[in-house]
Amino acid sequence: MNGFPVMTMVQKMYNGGARYTLLAIFFFMLAGSIMQHGGISSRLVEFSKACLGHVRGGLSIVVLAVCMMFAALSGSSIATTAAIGGMLYPELVKANYPKGYSAALPVAGGTLGIVIPPSIVFVVYGAITGTSISQLLMSGVIPGLMGGIFMCIYAYFYARKHNIPSSNEFSWSRLVVATKNAFWALLMPIIILGGIYTGIFTPTESAAVAVIYGLFVAFFIHRELNLRKLKDIVVDSVKGTANILMIIMAASLFGYVLTIYQVPTLFTNAVSSFITGKYSFILFLNILLLFLGMIMDSGAIILILAPLVYNMAVGYGIDPVHLGCIIVFNLAVGQATPPFGNCLFAAIPATKQDIVTLSKNAFPFVVILFATVLLVSYVPIFAMLLPSLM
Repeated sequence: MNGFPVMTMVQKMYNGGARYTLLAIFFFMLAGSIMQHGGISSRLVEFSKACLGHVRGGLSIVVLAVCMMFAALSGSSIATTAAIGGMLYPELVKANYPKGYSAALPVAGGTLGIVIPPSIVFVVYGAITGTSISQLLMSGVIPGLMGGIFMCIYAYFYARKHNIPSSNEFSWSRLVVATKNAFWALLMPIIILGGIYTGIFTPTESAAVAVIYGLFVAFFIHRELNLRKLKDIVVDSVKGTANILMIIMAASLFGYVLTIYQVPTLFTNAVSSFITGKYSFILFLNILLLFLGMIMDSGAIILILAPLVYNMAVGYGIDPVHLGCIIVFNLAVGQATPPFGNCLFAAIPATKQDIVTLSKNAFPFVVILFATVLLVSYVPIFAMLLPSLM
């Protein structure tokens, strides 16, 4: 970068990463790993089976339901797909579900990991654009649940069409036992989201509370975590956080360079030449994000696109929180699309299915999720209801 003082570049990158709110990324990653290795995910599976296993195609619905619940603990799509796929794929195959369809279920459900709070991607977007992270996190609740429910409905009719029976009979005693065992896991999202919604916690504080709560449950309630395993979890969380922080720091410098060269103005002028208003801009943005999600990593998309579209979207009267929800939900869909869908690759080790098989079977879910994105895009109340009540 000729003409840019080195110290200015360093300062811009440092300022981008030296933010208190970014501590939430590390704590959410750490909390998710603690939950995964502390016996909480397995208890969520048993609870979901007790609730939904008696429904036709119940095991497939269980996968999607557990993915939604695990997403509310981990904040990561990759972690959700890997954890739930590893646990439930063998059971799906054993229950005579087609292997390709069985492998696609955790891929589809895992995408919601970055939509349903706590979401690491929402934190990154908020840090880059300066949008309220608390409101961003709450904006993903209803859209994430909508996407999950729509996919569950598809799974039910898929099971009816292919004559797949329920996996077990409903039992009140089993439900009571499963609820008792999963009580501590079910309580965690209530504490996190309730604390953020009521203003008791900031997002960063809620992430720290999640870690403390997870450690307490894993060490003293379930007793399935030891210090050696905790050390590995912390190291992995530090590495993952470092990668994300480098993206954010690079985004700060990138945004500064774009401003110097007036790229946002040039982009706005170019897009305005064929965009006639707010709704056509939203359609353009969704199509652009869907395309980019097929060929680029979600971190790179936020890095490049968020600084460009932010001011233009605000100019069209789109709320920054609503914009963030649109972008993040589109990125979630991109994680189930080839060739760079992170959830597709996360499912390969657990399911032993190739990328072509996974992509083909995940396609109906991608269509459902993208239709949900369009619904959320054009009916802002779905994303803005909870943030507006804060």
